This record gives sequence, structure tokens and C-alpha cells, in this order.
Amino acid sequence: MIARLKTAVRSSDAVDGLVMAGATAVAGGFDYLVLVAAGLLLSDGAAIAFLAVMNLLKIAEQMTWVIRNVVAYYTAELAVQSAALSRIGAFLRERWRWAWRWGGGTAVLFILASPFLARLVNVDSTGALAAAGLTLLLFFVRPVTDGTLQGIQNFWGLGSVAVMQSVLRFALTVTLIWIGWDVAGAVLALPLAMGAGLGLAVWLLRPYFRTPRTAEAQKVSLRYSALTLVGLFSFALLVYGDAILVNRLFAPVAAAQYTPINILARMNLFIPLAIGMVLFPKATQRHVLGQDARPMLLLALAATLLPGLALTALYFLFPGPIVGLVFRGQYANPGALLGWIGLATTLFAGVNIWLNYALSLRLRPYIFTLALIALAQIAAFLWVAETVTAVVYIMIGAGIVGNLAGAIWSLGGGQRIEEGTNLPD
Repeated sequence: MIARLKTAVRSSDAVDGLVMAGATAVAGGFDYLVLVAAGLLLSDGAAIAFLAVMNLLKIAEQMTWVIRNVVAYYTAELAVQSAALSRIGAFLRERWRWAWRWGGGTAVLFILASPFLARLVNVDSTGALAAAGLTLLLFFVRPVTDGTLQGIQNFWGLGSVAVMQSVLRFALTVTLIWIGWDVAGAVLALPLAMGAGLGLAVWLLRPYFRTPRTAEAQKVSLRYSALTLVGLFSFALLVYGDAILVNRLFAPVAAAQYTPINILARMNLFIPLAIGMVLFPKATQRHVLGQDARPMLLLALAATLLPGLALTALYFLFPGPIVGLVFRGQYANPGALLGWIGLATTLFAGVNIWLNYALSLRLRPYIFTLALIALAQIAAFLWVAETVTAVVYIMIGAGIVGNLAGAIWSLGGGQRIEEGTNLPD
């Protein structure tokens, strides 16, 4: 195992990991600046509303990442077969048409349901929710192109799309708030930037869109799609449910105090999400080819947990200066709470790696265990958490259990529980 791990470190897999980690760090940095800018330029009430809408969209994004993961999974398998270009092209075009149909319908339903959703997340901006509906359309379409880039392991292209979107989103957020569009403008910046990123992705994939329409499109397993939906939705509840419930359950003063630590803690997820994206298609292909993917899993865990723990240590040591520097004295010193929520998000970053590995090998027991953990966390928020500190401690507990479950279910045999796809000749 040690020898194989050293081989993995020296291979191009590590380069791909560095490319995605760098791109995600830049993109995540600008996404983080969006949150900071919104916190500085919007009023306290508007900033809380913006954060609630963003976390609602994050949960929706995690659900539509099912599309990205499914597309990446099948694209990775098709990439090692004969006539890969035409097969991937047929599959891409079929998923593309499907995404526009279902994305458009979902966006319309979301906008119609916006009055109810406004009460649910305590937001009174109809413009912000309309912009969120437009975002949902792109949440269906963008994962098709992103998943294809991920599946063919074009991580330079995938990273470029992410960086372009985040830089443009930051510029649009500042501009639209500055001209007076308030929360609606801050939310609208996201779908506008996503549209620009989609254009770049389509250009990068133009050889696949132009392939002759001779190959039959790969069929998608509903069972695997449902398994992916359960896994990603469970992870979204773990990571993003806290901000929504804090805004709903606690007084405005307490919710406002939670805003800076919630924003800062998300930094611990930037690089891990990128590492998971690299791990997923590579583990899928290794398993299809009969190779052991566990060395890559261990490498991904190390690359995820070590930076997160280092950043968490800084949160514990310098909570006041960090919050003061980032938010320019707008929020009080959170004390050790910043470090504790940093630890929670670092543990969630590890859960993300276990989840990607489980999805790449179809390890159903871990997926269902993660769903139970997410439900238990929500129940604890509702029944036990009487303070923001209690919310963070519950998150830490869920993160510990999620990582232990990953080790139990994934490191045993390292084989796919569900019968896998045989590689065609």
C-alpha cells in the first residue's frame, strides 16, 4: 500500500490535484470575497437574508450535482472504451437536452413557490428569489458540461471555468449592490456569472458536441442516480443546514453573530471539494480497469485534512484579529467558536472525500449511513441546540461519525458493493 501511495504521489494524478486545488482556491477566494462584500455593503438584515438564500441555493446545487456526478461517472467509463469521442459526444448531447427541459421546469416551479420559500428562509425580497430561480436553471445545465470535463479529466478546462465564473461573480456582486439592487442584485450576480462560465465550457467541449450522430447515447441508471442524489443531498444538509436553521430558530442578534464564523468556516471546504472532484473519475476508472483505488483515497484524505486542520489552528489562535481583518471591525471577536466551527467544516471536508470514493465505487452502505447522520444532525439542531455553540458542537459530532463510517465501509475490501459495469471490448 505504501509503495502504491508513493507511485500515486509521483504520477500525473497529483498534478491534476494541484491544478484543481489551485483553481478552486482562487475561485473559492473570490466566492468568499462575494460573501465579505455582501456583508460589508448590505445592511445587517439584508446580509443575513443574502446568506440564507445562498445556503438554500447551496443545498439545491448539491442536489443538482447529482447530474455532474452521474455525467462524470459515465463519461469516465466511456473514456476508456473504444470510439470514446463519439460515445461521449452522444451521451453529452442527450444529457444537454435533458438538462434544459428539466431545468426550465424546475425554475418555473421555484418562482411560483417563492412566496412560501420566502417565509421558510425569512427573506422578503421577491427579486432575490426570482434570481435564485434563474440560478436553478443553470444548476441543471452547468453540471452537464462540468461533469463531462471532469469525466474526461480536463481539469485545466474545468478549473478555468470555475475561476472565470467566480471572478466575474465578484465584480457583478459589487457593481449590482453599488447601483442599488441590494439583495436581488447580489443574488443575480451568480446566474449571470454562471452563464458566462457555461459559454466557456461549451467552447472547450466543442469537439464532443460536433461528433457525428451515429453512436447510441449511454443509458443512465436510475438506481445510481438515486444513490448519488441521496449522498449529495445528505452532504448538503450536513454542511449548509446550520445557517438556514440558525436564521430561523435564533434571534436576529444571535443569527448576525453567526454570520462571520459561518463565512470564514467555508474556507476549509475550498480545496477539499476540488480534491474530491479529481478523486471521483480517477477512482471510477481504476475500478473499471480492475485496479485498487484506495491509495488515491488515502492521498486525497491527507491533502484534505492537513490544510483544514492548519487553518483551524489559526482560527483557534487568532479569532479576533482574523474576524477584525476580514470584516473591518463589523463583528465582535467570536473567540474559540471560530476554531470549533473550523474543525467541524474540516471534518465535513473529510466526509466529502469518503462520499466521492463511495459514489465512484457505488458503496451503498456508506451513502445510507451518511443520510442517517444528516437527519440526526437536523433533529439535534431542532431538539437540543439552544445556543449557537451547541449547533457547532453538534456539527463536530456529525463530522466525526461521518469520517468513522467512511473508514469502516470504504477501507475494508475497497470493492464496489453493487455489481459494477463491465468494460466493453
